[in-house]
Amino acid sequence: MKLRKNRVNEQKTIFRMRCGKLLRNDSSALHSAVVNSFRDPPPVSPDFTAKNASSPTSLSASSSSSSSSKAVSTSSKKESTISSSSTRTTTSSSSRPPLSSLPKSSSANPNQKSSSKTSTTAAPLKSTTTSLSTSKRASTSPTLASKLPSTIKKAATKAVTTTPPSTHLSIASPSTTRSPSASYICPTFTGRLGNNLFQFASGYGIAASKNVQFVIGEGDNINKIFKLKADNHLIVSKTRRECAAAKFRGEGRASGFDPNVLKFKADTTHRVGNFLQSWKYFHNVSSDIRGQLKFRDHIQTKADSTINGFLKKYNTTRENVTVIGIHVRRGDMVNHGFGYQVATKEYFEKAVALFNNYSSPLFVVCTNDLAWSKANIPKSSKVEFVSGNSPEVDMAVMASCDHVITSVGSYGWWAGWLSNGTVTYYKWPAREGSGLRSAYSSDYMDYFYPHWIGL
Repeated sequence: MKLRKNRVNEQKTIFRMRCGKLLRNDSSALHSAVVNSFRDPPPVSPDFTAKNASSPTSLSASSSSSSSSKAVSTSSKKESTISSSSTRTTTSSSSRPPLSSLPKSSSANPNQKSSSKTSTTAAPLKSTTTSLSTSKRASTSPTLASKLPSTIKKAATKAVTTTPPSTHLSIASPSTTRSPSASYICPTFTGRLGNNLFQFASGYGIAASKNVQFVIGEGDNINKIFKLKADNHLIVSKTRRECAAAKFRGEGRASGFDPNVLKFKADTTHRVGNFLQSWKYFHNVSSDIRGQLKFRDHIQTKADSTINGFLKKYNTTRENVTVIGIHVRRGDMVNHGFGYQVATKEYFEKAVALFNNYSSPLFVVCTNDLAWSKANIPKSSKVEFVSGNSPEVDMAVMASCDHVITSVGSYGWWAGWLSNGTVTYYKWPAREGSGLRSAYSSDYMDYFYPHWIGL
């Protein structure tokens, strides 16, 4: 009897020691997540996937803590020679959880509009890289989250490294290829550049989740704009014969995540569509996609020349300013019967005021309504207007900026995403009760990227 009691006490002691170790490990992991800034939401862990397969949009505790860790109060500059696309890196791995287990955003419902409060959620910092020929100058930007616990603020300001948090699952390198798939995922390209980018990214993400390859044609417009490379989940095909017998699989909402799109066996080739405008379709392959979406040289060179011209005008260099792109989309969306709502003058005033607190801001405006933009964009700082470029060059200009003020539409969404900096968005892109409003989720957060700032 006494021996049994001793064994029980011994087991309790071991249990307490293990619990203490786990708690210490958790604390260390939290500190690591705060210090190591990473822009994209970390992919869902395999353990979380297995436990929550029946609840595809549930929010994990680890995802919540990761979101908190992203409120950092510093930002880094683009390279002084403005060739940022050549210095971004991708990570590699062979395992990737299925997209059906993506976490649901915890953002508040934007339908509950408040006239007196403005969102001040901080966007995380860009990862910094060092080139052999040039280096970035890190500068301190104002915090956008003054209410963060002081312990997290303190940890967040200690260091920023190029290594993502430990929760990030590395992705297969675009430089590697494999033998052809037995089945494929094919795109449904419709609309213009912003639409096509969602269709490419989501199709690629779906293919990766099924461990098959996504097929792009050599003559597709997106291949003419970006340097797409064959990899484990992408084929650049001359004829697209791989898609000849593809079965179509469509979404329930054009700008919302539909888990039913993913509910098929990978033994048959499928064509997915139509718009697939949700970051959740490509959440777990964002590093791969950033590696693929490098503008072709003639486009990037024109974008660099545009920004360099503005720098020369003010007799400054890239490392001495913070370049903020502003996208103003109006034109066909003004008074549109389907329910589009364009960003207001007040929105741009709030967004510009936010970035005016950054070090030496230079605003670069790309728009399809130059007259309205010149009359309504605040002139409290250096403001330059871009004109005469193609849509792809304007997007490359904004993607080369440190941060972006978006307005409405998929084109501006991608300009913000490609910049990989702090991004603001207009929270009311669709009129309530309209056909367009039904294309989004109830809180819009299937569409808007996590940690962007809604105003």
